[in-house]
Amino acid sequence: MAQQSKMATWTVHLEGGPRRVNHASIAVGSRIYSFGGYCSGEVTDAKDPLDVHVLNTENYRWIKMNPGYVYNNRIITKATIESPYSDSDKMFGAVPYQRYGHTVVEYQGKAYVWGGRNDDYGACNLLHEYDPEYNVWKKVEIEGFVPPSRDGHTAVVWNNQMFVFGGYEEDAQRFSQETYVFDFATSTWREMHTKNDPPRWRDFHTASVIDGMMYIFGGRSDESGQVGDEHLFHTIHDQYDDTLMALNLATGAWTRTKVPENTMKPGGRRSHSTWVYDGKMYMFGGYLGTINVHYNELYCFDPKTSMWSVISVRGTYPSARRRHCSVVSNGKVYLFGGTMPLPCHPLSTTNYNGMISPSGLADLSDLHVLDFAPSLKTLAMQSVLNELKVPSKGMFETLQNELAADIRFEMYCQVMPNVVSNGGSPRNDQAG
Repeated sequence: MAQQSKMATWTVHLEGGPRRVNHASIAVGSRIYSFGGYCSGEVTDAKDPLDVHVLNTENYRWIKMNPGYVYNNRIITKATIESPYSDSDKMFGAVPYQRYGHTVVEYQGKAYVWGGRNDDYGACNLLHEYDPEYNVWKKVEIEGFVPPSRDGHTAVVWNNQMFVFGGYEEDAQRFSQETYVFDFATSTWREMHTKNDPPRWRDFHTASVIDGMMYIFGGRSDESGQVGDEHLFHTIHDQYDDTLMALNLATGAWTRTKVPENTMKPGGRRSHSTWVYDGKMYMFGGYLGTINVHYNELYCFDPKTSMWSVISVRGTYPSARRRHCSVVSNGKVYLFGGTMPLPCHPLSTTNYNGMISPSGLADLSDLHVLDFAPSLKTLAMQSVLNELKVPSKGMFETLQNELAADIRFEMYCQVMPNVVSNGGSPRNDQAG
């Protein structure tokens, strides 16, 4: 049975953002930074730099950035990289290439991208730092051990360290169940020697940290095991685990979360998203490949009671989807992108907002905002917008006698579709 949230509301729903699948995102202040991903049918060069899109959460507008890259203690631009006279092979490590299935974490106001792959270069194990203030990338120099290249893993930050779990290791052709730790202070990697049975090997799961516990849920593993016959072969029979596992990041002990009997819990899935708000973990979407189902319920896990619940909130839910991003900023969740089943075919077994749809997929460019504690002002604007029957461009003239210009502009931004603009050059004072 669904639990009704008293205040949480899906408010903004806009089209026209970056159309991206299997991208990775973080929040820095009031801005959301989205890195990489792909779009079906989009023609890209294998050496294209990893793209950076930025959402201003104050007006819901997207910008595609034009970063610089630190190389030989100076900043180079994309034009330099693409020049026929550039030494592109030498610069290759300095410029993160376009990819999907990677992770990004925020640490001290900067973004750290690790892993991921593209179809030409394969998987990567270089660590790149992006500085939002200066709009500049640099490769993080690592001494010693580095984990194998992979995609479909997770990464979280706790106690000045990044913890990476799972994923699919390309060179060994194996699913991982190991945990690796990157120390930001020393720029070194190590494998974490954990206690008790770890989660089953998997990729495209989620990880969230609450009070020093890293919760792992979902993901895909293979019926044949971690590596398959003769370390070369995987079956086409996916397995999906619905057990919520927790790693104590201080002690390294894995535990299996015991959900009280006769209570609901989500089924196994992959390519969903989770986030933490007010000490609880929330989950949206995902895909269960064994029966070809996409989801759009909103689940909540409370670590104090070890109970799951389905949360029913006001507003229009995002469509069922997978491979999207969900990012928390200032009490709101920004959910965008991913891919969903195309509606609506009577022979399909895929759920799409309660309707039947085919197994084909459509890549998404939409943005949804979930406000956990909407202000009276927000609720009032939503009420006016729901009743307004005129096009958004006519809002200023229609309501000019009822509402102040700044209020009308806020409402306009909430309904006017996006057009991704270009901008954001690197700041030159970072050079040297």
